[in-house]
Amino acid sequence: MSVTVGVLGAARVVRPALLEPAAAVEGIEVTAVAARDEERAIAFAGEHGIPRVFRCYDEIVDAPDVDALYVPTPAALHGHWMRRAIKAGKHVLCEKPFTANAEEAAAIAELAESSGLVVMEAFHSRHHPMWTRMRDILDSGVLGRLHTARAEFSVPHPDPTDIRWQRHLGGGALMDLGCYPVRLLRHLFGEPEVIEAQARDIDGVDISMAARLAFAGAVSGEVVVSMEPTAGPVAELRVIGLAGDLHVRMPYHPYMYGELTLTTDAGVVTEPGDPRTSYSFQLAAFRDAVSDNAPVLTNAREATATMRVIDAVYHAAGLSPRAPLTPSP
Repeated sequence: MSVTVGVLGAARVVRPALLEPAAAVEGIEVTAVAARDEERAIAFAGEHGIPRVFRCYDEIVDAPDVDALYVPTPAALHGHWMRRAIKAGKHVLCEKPFTANAEEAAAIAELAESSGLVVMEAFHSRHHPMWTRMRDILDSGVLGRLHTARAEFSVPHPDPTDIRWQRHLGGGALMDLGCYPVRLLRHLFGEPEVIEAQARDIDGVDISMAARLAFAGAVSGEVVVSMEPTAGPVAELRVIGLAGDLHVRMPYHPYMYGELTLTTDAGVVTEPGDPRTSYSFQLAAFRDAVSDNAPVLTNAREATATMRVIDAVYHAAGLSPRAPLTPSP
């Protein structure tokens, strides 16, 4: 029996994050779509072979024949539509960043846990085997005592009309890009204390951010992100220990030229990333959680912990966290 999924919107991310992996993952069927513009939804459904179009988001949320909802709306609207979906009895796969801020994320986590539904952040990277491999290397002790870790994700986004530049929609480099390195460092080292942060912002929208974090075991962490027109692209992790270092290329999308290089006194070992898309691993995990009550690696509590770090970085940089948004009637 397949899990039927409805899509809230016709955003660009829907194709790689949901439609393409759904074609390869058994037990998931994308059956419906709604968009703010009904004509756009009709065109999107026709292009991608989605059988049903709803006139608005509220209709698809309340549809009795839709088991789960995929939420790729702007981040400031994630909380609103997750609440609506949960109250309508729908499982949720919500794009990152999970909510506008940590307070909203914690409220969603409580609602999700009391509902018994699967509410999963679409943090696809966490489901890829490379993330398990990175953790295994650090846990093995081959690098000796760890002392620094630097995670960077920079992608130029020069268009000022893009939602990434819209503060009220949850925009900013830290929200759009920084959620990846923050989540990665949390995965590898646990919960950090934010020591300091510096941002370059335009009208409160951070176009670049650098933050210094402190982890248990005296590990010093650094998160660097930028969406400035001259930025990157850069996507990498470097962990340095007394006995060696680990460099990972493309840890956030490991199937796209991902590569892991371990350097120790024994020599240099390079491993390519698994070419299977992390979105497929994610969608299979979502299916298993809905169908078989399998554990959810990117559940709402995990997402809340990431949002707490993001909020703390904003405060340290002298900026305020994002505010939730309620859509107009």
